[in-house]
Amino acid sequence: MKPHKSIIMFGILAFVLAGLAGCASTGGSAAVPIGNASGTASATALGFVGDITVTITMVDGSITDVQVVGNDETPSVGSVAVTRAPRLIKKNNSGVLDAISGASITSAAISTAAQEAINKIVAGN
Repeated sequence: MKPHKSIIMFGILAFVLAGLAGCASTGGSAAVPIGNASGTASATALGFVGDITVTITMVDGSITDVQVVGNDETPSVGSVAVTRAPRLIKKNNSGVLDAISGASITSAAISTAAQEAINKIVAGN
């Protein structure tokens, strides 16, 4: 009966390790370029307290710079989204932004303005 236990334990261990390997980070894949658009554009959307302006710079379809200005947003909540969003937008090469916890309105405004700015660049405006 001992060999049978070893086989079962080995099977369980292999199953657990396979599950962990499936959860491992691969370092992320490169974001897909948005055509071959290049340029800089800004757009503004209403945040929780006031206007939020997002300026996007793209080179050959890749977002190379993101500036988010929302000085009126709540310092401990909305300002976190204003600070974190540029990195996420660049990383994902997209204006689509999941809500940053506690700052859903600010996050939505940043996402809307970012996507509008991207659309302007792609359209050549």
